[in-house]
Amino acid sequence: MERLLKEFNGWLADHRNFYEHLQSHQSALYLRFQPVYDVMLFLYNEYKDHVNEMTEDIEKIFQIGLEYIHMQFFTAEVYLEKSFNNDFHNFLEYDRVISYLLFLEDLKYELIEKSIDYDQEELDKLNDYLDEIIEKRQEIPESLNLYVDSKVFKIINTDDYHFTGIIDIFVEIADALGISFDEENDVIIGEDL
Repeated sequence: MERLLKEFNGWLADHRNFYEHLQSHQSALYLRFQPVYDVMLFLYNEYKDHVNEMTEDIEKIFQIGLEYIHMQFFTAEVYLEKSFNNDFHNFLEYDRVISYLLFLEDLKYELIEKSIDYDQEELDKLNDYLDEIIEKRQEIPESLNLYVDSKVFKIINTDDYHFTGIIDIFVEIADALGISFDEENDVIIGEDL
């Protein structure tokens, strides 16, 4: 477990500025990452001096959260660098689209993991559509969320499936740990660093 805590500490040192920039701009990506980030930070602070007290469940939560935020941040930072030439404010104009792309990654992983049939071609088309908005710097449709929802419904093509992603799970974990996502807590957590 000590290795995971060290990895998170290193990850935090490398990504804290990016996260804080997202936070200060109330980015859609900040709102997306917040449950996982806050749970990870809470657990890190709780157990960094008491590694031996960490249960197997806490260790599993920590490992899954670390893998998740590592991949999600990596993808977001690749968009920032490759698509926006590290222009953070230009990147923020499309953060909602990037958040949908990350959501689709989560969805695809979940569908494969649970062996649920889905329309790969339609998922690829939706991914391409969102990528094109970014690459061509198109205006983002106001109803993009409705469009993505309707496409996801067609991709899954079942009425009884309810997607529960990592973020949803971490919101539940945060609730169980007593972590609230209001602005006041964010400032307090940031001061603890």
